[in-house]
Amino acid sequence: MTPSIDKKRIWIVLGKILILVILGLAVIFSGKFTGFMNAPGLAFVILGGVAMILMGFSAPEIGAAFKHAAGGPNGREELRKSVHFWESCARNVLMFGVLGTLTSFIIGLCTLQGGISSIFSELAAAFLTTLYGVILGVVCLVPALKITKEFHKQPLLEAQEVRAKPDDRQTLKYENFIGYVLFIALMGWTIITATSSEVSLPLSPLDMFIHWPSLLVVVGGTAALVLFAGDARGGKSLTLSFAFTGLIGVLMGFVQVLHSLSSQNIKDVASAASFIISSCFIALVGMMLVGIPLEDRAVKARKNYKELTMSRIAWYVFPLLTLIFLFFVLVLVITPIKK
Repeated sequence: MTPSIDKKRIWIVLGKILILVILGLAVIFSGKFTGFMNAPGLAFVILGGVAMILMGFSAPEIGAAFKHAAGGPNGREELRKSVHFWESCARNVLMFGVLGTLTSFIIGLCTLQGGISSIFSELAAAFLTTLYGVILGVVCLVPALKITKEFHKQPLLEAQEVRAKPDDRQTLKYENFIGYVLFIALMGWTIITATSSEVSLPLSPLDMFIHWPSLLVVVGGTAALVLFAGDARGGKSLTLSFAFTGLIGVLMGFVQVLHSLSSQNIKDVASAASFIISSCFIALVGMMLVGIPLEDRAVKARKNYKELTMSRIAWYVFPLLTLIFLFFVLVLVITPIKK
């Protein structure tokens, strides 16, 4: 197939996306779904997803994935990489949606004005980012499913399935650095915005984001686990370690909750809530900033996608648990306020 035809197909795909965007904007500005509007949250999810893609993939790989989504043919291994790319896009926006919900919940909780009714209003606005992440994730899975069909049609050639050496890894490229800068800028902007708000709870948003006991548990525990497991360059041990230590931090927060409820002291309850929330936040950021990009680059170099099985569990289960933990903290906060 000639390059001109490839470009034509790419323009067709971009045209379809543009039509969907125009239709979406028409629905949004119609006023029928004003309760689902959260422009900063949507921008946070999209920019975060782009940052993580740039951190884990090179420009040629991104271009090839869009060509394959447009119907461009290629070899079996190239199609497998494109399937992984689109799956990663879905994973990234989903995780950033949950991270956006977590950060919005922290800001809303610490700057609470108006009592319990305000809590539910803030929670509804916070969960919009998770909704955006799920919708965008489904959109990204469509080309992944399409390319998967083409992948299975390709002949299985022994030469194409030869595994690269374990140390055959991709080096960092300029687009990877751009992704890291964008990710850090997004998180820095979020934390700065949160800390500049007027606080109504005993703890500030910064205390919720980075609670020192939870930081010690998650980061220190991850470092210890990685030293025992090894292969930190591959990212798998980092991803799983952040998920496990984040869960440990949450369970420790639950223990602290049981002690704080007996005293009915708002400061103790807030400290216990910050332990839970901060453990989730630090674990998610650690997975997304450190573990997942390394894993994306290493797995593609090794050509062994079966290594992602355990990581996929961490990618999807831990964000889901984070949402469950937020509901628990909501109940935890409402109970002392009512009393």
